[in-house]
Amino acid sequence: MELIYQSLIRSFVEPAVLVLGDLMIDTYLRGASTRLSPEAPVPVVDISSHTSVLGGGANAAANLRQLGAQVTFVSLMGNDYAAELASGLLTKDGIRNEVVRCDTRRTITKTRVIAGQQLLTRYDEGTELQLDAMCEQQIITVLEQQLPLHNAILIADYGKGLITPGIIEALERLNSIHRKFLAIDAKRLDRYKALQPDVVKPNYKEIITLLGIAEQPDCKARQLEELGASIYDATGAKITAVTLDEEGALIFEQDKLLCHTSARPVSNPNVSGAGDTYISAFTLSCLSGATPATAAEVAGMAASIAIRKSDTAHCKLSELVACFSMKDKYIRDTAELDALCNMYRAQGKKIVFTNGCFDILHSGHVSYLERAASLGDILIVGVNTDDSIKRLKGSERPINQLNDRVQVLAGLGAITHLIAFGDAQHDTPEPLIRIIRPDIFAKGGDYSRESLPEAAAVEEYGGEVVLLPLVPDRSTTLIIKRIYTTPVLKVAEA
Repeated sequence: MELIYQSLIRSFVEPAVLVLGDLMIDTYLRGASTRLSPEAPVPVVDISSHTSVLGGGANAAANLRQLGAQVTFVSLMGNDYAAELASGLLTKDGIRNEVVRCDTRRTITKTRVIAGQQLLTRYDEGTELQLDAMCEQQIITVLEQQLPLHNAILIADYGKGLITPGIIEALERLNSIHRKFLAIDAKRLDRYKALQPDVVKPNYKEIITLLGIAEQPDCKARQLEELGASIYDATGAKITAVTLDEEGALIFEQDKLLCHTSARPVSNPNVSGAGDTYISAFTLSCLSGATPATAAEVAGMAASIAIRKSDTAHCKLSELVACFSMKDKYIRDTAELDALCNMYRAQGKKIVFTNGCFDILHSGHVSYLERAASLGDILIVGVNTDDSIKRLKGSERPINQLNDRVQVLAGLGAITHLIAFGDAQHDTPEPLIRIIRPDIFAKGGDYSRESLPEAAAVEEYGGEVVLLPLVPDRSTTLIIKRIYTTPVLKVAEA
């Protein structure tokens, strides 16, 4: 099943998607606070980092691009510093920029001040009024030029004044001529019913507002499961994916409930931009031929990756592929390993790496691997290939072939991932270390720092070499010797 998902995700690079949505800049000022201001009883934050990323509809465009699609972004911005910043970020992310500049507007920017992990305040700048007739016509002209060139259009309407009734009428006209896959994420989905969208993605608050019903936060899914007819009547969409945070998502096909997908638990989630990730992955899954249920599974996984990251984040194609291969502990190539490790680092996970032949697994190995795993959050184990063991141990080894050794090791709960290594040029794990960049490189106490040629590579990336004590009188060599020297008991023939 995981291979089916991976094949689906790798086809995300094929579609060209036009994104129409409100452009925002999310800025994060991070630092530490140790004192109050003498001017008022408010904390003083000593800023140590200043980060700006694409937000709003531009974040949806960034998510699509990071997932592999070819993306054109259509929006509106002012003629100010934030506009220059936005243009640079769009270029950096490889997004084609068709954003109209309007001298009468200021680019929307949301700035968050964070001390440690605590958000202290957010202040917003920019114009959120409905755009004027001249800018509206410029947007319509861009849509007339660009829509026929794309496989799909995604509308990310945050209600900031970009998408007027005139633009919606233009979209209806254009889509009747050039029928494209249409996905919509909007605070007011009823505005788009006449477009008969393929997919819409309201969250819980948006759908209960749309339906005019009271909030029941303790039983969101149960409240909505029987309301398929009302939801379809309000949206007119072929597929409605209602996201419910920790309760997962309800997927409706027209007026019928298709499935209820569960949410993946995430501690301390950063949900800013998660909806953009979800609708982007759902859209690309549908364009790649997935059923709505499969698209929901992929979108849910993509969102769970994004919310593990700090700031307004997105999910990368490589991270999504890697996540669907995580159930299989054995990593088959270094590209997959690189994607996994990048994802773990983005999540702030502490990576431990160790390596060995593990020819005949014994209690000493198990104890050692459990102690290595306790040093961090993720334990990656490099396993020497059969040819590598022959070069290191002699022609009689290994006793067990690589596939057998990997299968036995995969049964240990302490191990997160396994990968084979060793060729004629490198029988040490140094090439893996340069990909993994582990926080901890664990080795048995029979080694010393000086006897490990790969230790320098560990420390080059800021990692630490930790030598763990071994269980006495436990080794593969001793087991093999005991087998060879123990007399064979012969059973007398009857």
